[in-house]
Parts: sequence; structure tokens; C-alpha cells
Amino acid sequence: MKKISLLLIIGITLISKAQQTSKVWSLEDCMEYAVINNLQVKQQELSLQDASIAIKNAYGSYTPNINARARNTWNSGLSRNPITNTNERTTVRNSNYSLSASVPVFSGFQNYYRLQQAKLQKIANQYNINTTKDNIRLRIANSYLQVVLQQENLEVLKTQHLLTVEQINRTQKLIDAGNLPKGDILELEATSATDLQNIANAENSVLISKTGLKQLLNLEFDTVFEVKKINATFSELAVIEKPIKSLLSEVLSTRNEVKLAEQNIVLADQQIKINKGNLYPSISAFANFTTSELGRSNESFFTQLDNNYGFNYGFSLDVPLFNGLRNRNSVKQSKVSKLRSEYQLLQTEQRITQDVYQAYLDAKASNKAFEASKKAVLASKQAYEYAKNRFEVGISNSLDFTQAQIRLQNRKLQLNQAKYDLLFKLKLLELYINGKVN
Repeated sequence: MKKISLLLIIGITLISKAQQTSKVWSLEDCMEYAVINNLQVKQQELSLQDASIAIKNAYGSYTPNINARARNTWNSGLSRNPITNTNERTTVRNSNYSLSASVPVFSGFQNYYRLQQAKLQKIANQYNINTTKDNIRLRIANSYLQVVLQQENLEVLKTQHLLTVEQINRTQKLIDAGNLPKGDILELEATSATDLQNIANAENSVLISKTGLKQLLNLEFDTVFEVKKINATFSELAVIEKPIKSLLSEVLSTRNEVKLAEQNIVLADQQIKINKGNLYPSISAFANFTTSELGRSNESFFTQLDNNYGFNYGFSLDVPLFNGLRNRNSVKQSKVSKLRSEYQLLQTEQRITQDVYQAYLDAKASNKAFEASKKAVLASKQAYEYAKNRFEVGISNSLDFTQAQIRLQNRKLQLNQAKYDLLFKLKLLELYINGKVN
């Protein structure tokens, strides 16, 4: 039975590992995994817990403060005996018990403003977390696209090498048939060796790009890691056809950085109101209950407590008259803080406006480069076929043919670079406009 259980455990473990190693990561998988496991996000999420506690503390300021106290003392030395009514040296024990309560009635509306400030701070913390998540998704998207780019480049080089090998075999047959000189195959063999060198470099580039993505995901370096290819439909191209002013208006109304800066102004305004509350009188209500008992009394413990109790209650008024100008200076400082937050909002809007303009123009330029690169590849393909036909019938030499082949290979690599550069620029615009990267 133990052997069967052990085999089951081993089997489940192997199946689990197989499933883990066979997983292919999509861009969405990478972004969500990074957001969930990022330590910076986890730390910032703790600030939400702090904000929730601060809200509870603010609500607690409306509730009474209730305290109970018990005190028991022994007095040794000359004292009056309550039974014989004479002075004698002895030890007398007595105890005191009290219950007190106080309730804030008016404190310059500070309790109200502190509660509102705590609620606003929680919202601000959430905006801050959302901003961090956006930046993480963008970094992941960039790194992911680099992996896909390097993999596609590797495929281009491998395909090109297969064509070179095929052409070497075809050339050898033509040489054997006496249609081409023997020297024509040497250039092709050199091209094949260069292809293999380029393939080795491309494989290394794939590993490096994967390692960089693993680092962003906090994965172990030896984790088996594969990514899905991206079906580049470029449906996001419609965004660069919109007027830039309408895009900016949309972006500035939705970006978390702007919302956070606006929230900080509201928080600063709340702090001004809280500090102004220190200039007003404060009123509180209080009530106290006390009782006591004496250890050497003829009466019982509970009888003494019942006979010795007393109440006092009332209101207290505290009026700030002069405290070294601290209260008034704190109001002035909070006004300066609000002005600083307003400037920060303007700076944030200026920075985002500049970034969106740059991203918009970059996306347009990348689209033009991508279209030009597609035309260049098409022209290079035609030139390659033309050079290939001329070489095979003996009109041109192998050098002209290999140069046409290299030009086609380079154009394809440039097309890949232009494609993923455009994809990243569109993802960046998507983040600005929609607040997320899909």
C-alpha cells in the first residue's frame, strides 16, 4: 500500500512538472504574472491596508474614550484604626476603583476632515498602484516583443541557410554537368558558413532576451520558458489617424498619474482644513464614577463599594490663545504644500502631453518605416529571384547571387525590426489612451 501511494505521489509530481515545463506564455500571461508577483506592487498594496486602518481610526475619533482603573495600596506606620478609633502602628490596605468616559463634542471639524482625508488617501494609494502596474505591463510588453523579434530573426536566418544549402546542392549539380565553373560554389560555401555564424549569434540573442524577460517575471534562470507568437494584425493603427488633440484630452482625463496628482491636491486641501481646526475652541463631555473600600473596616467589601461611590460629569472647553504661532504656521505650511501639489499636477500634465506627442509621432514614423520595409523586402525578393535565375543559367557569377541573397536576408531582418518597433509604439499609445496593454 505504501509503495502504491509513493508511486501515485511521484506520478502526480511528474505530471505537474510536465505541465509546468510545457506551458507556453502569452503576452497577457506574462503581464498578469508580473503584476501579481511584483514586490513593488506588493509593498504598495500594504499601503491600502494602512489606509483602511487609518479610516477606522478616523471613525474611532467619533466614539467615546472609556477607561477603567483599579488601585490597591498598603500603608504601613502610625495610622488611625477605624475600629477602635485610636492611633496605632499597623498596616492598612485600601483600594480605589474608577470608570471614566469622555466624548469629543466639537473640535473645529477636525474629526470630519481627518475621516475624509483618510478615505481620499486610500483612493490616492490605489491610483499609485495602478500607475506601477501600468509601467510593469509596458516593460513586460517591450521585453516580450524583444523575445518574439529575436525568435523570428532566428527563423529567417535558418530559412535562409536552408536556401543556401539547397543552392549549393543545385550549383554542384550544374558544376558536375559542366554548366558552371568549379569556383562558383566557393562563394556559396562561404555564405553557408556565415549563415551558421549568424544563426549561432541569433540563438544567443534569443537566450539573452528570454533571460531578461525571466528577470522581470522573477523566474529562475533555469525555468523552461517559451512564448507564443504574436499575430500582428495592427488593428491599433486606427489610433494614429485620430487628431492628436482629441487623444490628449482623452489621455489626460484617464491617466492614473493625473488622477493621483489631482488627488494629492484634494488631500492637501483637507490638511489645510485640519490645521485650521486647531485655531478653534474644542468642547468635550466627560463623566467619572469612583468608589473605594478600606481593608480594616467593619463593613463588607461590597457594602463599602456601594456606600463610597460617587459621580462627576460635565463639559470642558479648551480655547487656544497662544502657542508660539505653531497653529497658524501649520496652516501656512499646509497652504504651501497645496500649492506644491498644484504645480506637481501641471508638471505631470506637461510630461504626459510631451510623452503622448512623442509616442504619437514615433508610431506614425514607425508605420512609415514598416511600410517602406515591406516594399524593400518585396523588391529584394524580386531581385533575388532574378539573380538566382541568371546564376543558374550561367549569365552571372556566384558573388552577384550571394550578394542578392544577403540583401534579401537583411531586408527581412529589418522588416522584423520595423514590425516589432511599430508594435511597441502602438502598445505604448494603447497604454496612454486605455490605461492598459492588451
